[in-house]
Amino acid sequence: MSDGFTIGAASYASTLFPCPNCKETIDSTAESCRFCGQKVDHEAAQKAAQLLTKINQACSDASYMKSSALAIPVFFVLRFVPLLNTLGAIGFIGLTIGIPVWALRWWLKFGGIATDDAEFLRARTTVKLAGIIVSILFVVFVIGPFTIGLLGAMSR
Repeated sequence: MSDGFTIGAASYASTLFPCPNCKETIDSTAESCRFCGQKVDHEAAQKAAQLLTKINQACSDASYMKSSALAIPVFFVLRFVPLLNTLGAIGFIGLTIGIPVWALRWWLKFGGIATDDAEFLRARTTVKLAGIIVSILFVVFVIGPFTIGLLGAMSR
C-alpha cells in the first residue's frame, strides 16, 4: 500500500517470495515450489512476500531519489540562464531541502530491514550518499548564504 510519499512499482501487496530451498521466485499461494518441489509454508511465505514487497519499494524509492539528486546540477545551472533562473532556483532549493528529508524518511521506514539482498544494499548506499551529499549542498548553498546575508545585515 502506498503511503502517498512512496513512489514505486511495489505499492501493492505481492504474493511472490523467494523459495527458501532453491531461491527461485514463487507464489505464496502455491502448495509447493514449481522449481524444486519444496512444500510451501503459507504463513512463512506470506511474511517473506511482505518483506520482498518492502524491499522492492525501498529500492524503487532509492532509485527515484538518485534520479532527483542527479537533477540538482541541472537546476543549479538553470539559475544562471535568463528566463529560467526562477525555475532553476526553485528546483535547486526544493531538491536540496527535499532530498535530505526524503533520505531521513527512507532510513526511518526501510533502514531496519535485515536482508542480504544485493539490490537493497546498493539502495541503502545510494540513499546514504544522496542524503549526505545533498545535505552538504544545502548547508553550503542555502544555509551559508542566508547566514552570511543575515550577519551582514545585522552588522550594519
